[in-house]
Amino acid sequence: MALGGTILASPAFADEEHAFTLEIQEPDPVAPGTEGLITYELTNGGDEATDGVLVNVSLPPDVVLNFDVTRCQKTGTNEEGGDLVSCNFSDEFGKFAPGESKTSQASYTVAADAPESTSLGEVGALAVPLEKGEPTEDWSDLSGSHVDTAEITTGAGSAGTWDQLRGFFGL
Repeated sequence: MALGGTILASPAFADEEHAFTLEIQEPDPVAPGTEGLITYELTNGGDEATDGVLVNVSLPPDVVLNFDVTRCQKTGTNEEGGDLVSCNFSDEFGKFAPGESKTSQASYTVAADAPESTSLGEVGALAVPLEKGEPTEDWSDLSGSHVDTAEITTGAGSAGTWDQLRGFFGL
């Protein structure tokens, strides 16, 4: 899955090098109806500290990001039918000194009726620095070190009936 299309409308910026480098590790395969973890590393390669970071995520169909609603919100649907999610980290996680790297994880759930032992597509993300809550770079530019993708795959098996009911009722 490409990150093609509009992730969100963005303000105009001159051509520039991006401050952040984003690296997403390939997550382990998970059974349909269960959760997986996306591990990502952000590095501020710029000369200035940031007071926040904006991370926009594009997910394949059958995958839902289990996001913190105080930081993230669903902003739409991509061309493949998956969710677009935007996360604003204006807290300590989003503050980066020049050269600083931070690693974090995001939980996702694969639909119970997703096919087993196959690729569901790619999760793609981009990261740009924030200053006073506003992006300081073009957050629609889908090329550069601030963008990365990783394939989401399923393994054999599926969540048990109890796990499926727990998910249905939000337990």
